Amino acid sequence: MENINEYTPYENSFEENKRPGFLTFLCILTFIGSGFSLLSHLLMPMFAPMLLELLQGSSAASMPGILEQYEQMIATPIWKFYLTAIFYATSILGAIYMLKMKRIGFHFYAVSQLLILAISKFLFGGNLQPKISDLVITLLFIGLYAIYYKRFTGLEPEQLEE
Repeated sequence: MENINEYTPYENSFEENKRPGFLTFLCILTFIGSGFSLLSHLLMPMFAPMLLELLQGSSAASMPGILEQYEQMIATPIWKFYLTAIFYATSILGAIYMLKMKRIGFHFYAVSQLLILAISKFLFGGNLQPKISDLVITLLFIGLYAIYYKRFTGLEPEQLEE
């Protein structure tokens, strides 16, 4: 009869490669935030004119700057919304890879989020420029994902040289 202790290393290696719960939580938050942003950037060019008409006839029109923001969105070329939507989709793809514990996901996520911050002022300007809170949240998420970077699988520098 075989000794059961021979199989212990496999159980330990399984535990080491297990995805941390907080990483799963971060990825879910990314799916929610980037998913809503992706949808809004895909749908906003189509629905902004209707929303502007609705706002003009409502009490929301008295809110400072709200009508100007929607007028600015209507004047923004559609390709700018779609370009930003691509970056949000890449961010979601990065979160999917990080759920699978792949290092490339961290790079997809970090680069896409930083590009969203960097280009949003140039693409949209005015009131739609990134706020300090956007910068803090982006850097916080990148930092939290970076904590798990060493646990992600991928090619190590030694493997690239061979």
